[in-house]
Parts: sequence; C-alpha cells; structure tokens
Amino acid sequence: MLAMQYRFTLPADYDMAIIRQRIHERGHLLDGFPHLEWKAYLWSQKDGRHPGSVNAYAPLYLWQDNAGINQFLASPGFRAVCEDFGRPQIDIWSVWECTGNQAMPAAAVCYQQTQAIAPGTSLAALRQQEHEQAARLLQQGALSVLSAYDPQQWRTLRMSAWPNEQEFMPQQIHSECYQIGYVAMKR
Repeated sequence: MLAMQYRFTLPADYDMAIIRQRIHERGHLLDGFPHLEWKAYLWSQKDGRHPGSVNAYAPLYLWQDNAGINQFLASPGFRAVCEDFGRPQIDIWSVWECTGNQAMPAAAVCYQQTQAIAPGTSLAALRQQEHEQAARLLQQGALSVLSAYDPQQWRTLRMSAWPNEQEFMPQQIHSECYQIGYVAMKR
C-alpha cells in the first residue's frame, strides 16, 4: 500500500467555507475509485487554537498500489484541482501499516506527525516502534492509525484519526491537526 498527500497552503484571509463546500459537493466522486482504500479530505483553518495552524487543504489517500495513483493523477478530477490551485508537490509514502480503514468515515479530526529518520536508524526497529505506537493510539480511542515512511526524504508519517478533537491532543512538536470533511471509500 502507498499513502499519498499534497497540500495547498492558502492565504490567511481565504474563506475556508469554499473548501468545505468543495468537499461537500465533490467528495463522494471518489467513492469506489479503482485501487483506492480511502481518501480523507483534510483541511485546517488558522484559528489560534492549534499552534502553527494555517488555512490549508491537504487530502490524504491510501492506495492499494501505484496503478490507482497513476489513474487518479491522469483523471479529470485531479486536473480540476490543478486548474483551481496549481499543480502541487505530491508526497508518496510506503505504508508500514494502516489499521481501522473501515472506521475512517466516522472520524472527524486527524493528527499527523512527520519525523526525520536519522542516518543509521534501523528501519526494522523503527517499524516496530511505529507498530507499538499505533497500538497505544488505538487503545486511547483512535479510530484509525496509518504509519509509513518516505525513503527519498528519509522521514516517517503517522496519522491518527479520531471521532472528535477532545479525544486526543498529541504533544509531538511536528503535529498538525486537520478536520476531516469527508472520507471517500472503496466499494
């Protein structure tokens, strides 16, 4: 499996209702997309409640394989995103594990942490640590946890999805909080 994400950072005075409306009107169009496990339509708003929060649209995808990525990036839907916001840099991550896929539609918020992988770090040990962290997050009430790594930039990604914001507030420095506007699912 592969995780894919792009992010558009929007001006501080951008009306985020436009993004929420876009998600409402178009989110369902990816339900059943070939090779897609799920797509979480993530957005954040500069609100002062979350340190470093910005206006952003940052959808996160979980693909079964790269055939789905290729088909999506050549689709009219992605072309429309590029026409509206510009062509984004796309991050692609090799997935170590993703638990709770079927629970994703019930999630309202997610937290993402990225961390550099130091030279000499054992990937096997790091993968085991991520597995143990995922188990702890699920025990604390997370609905879904995804852990992955990017061997090009040598960094990890952890996403935990929650039913609401009060359930969990991560203390990690590199944590980003996103609202989940919709989750498109495989059929």
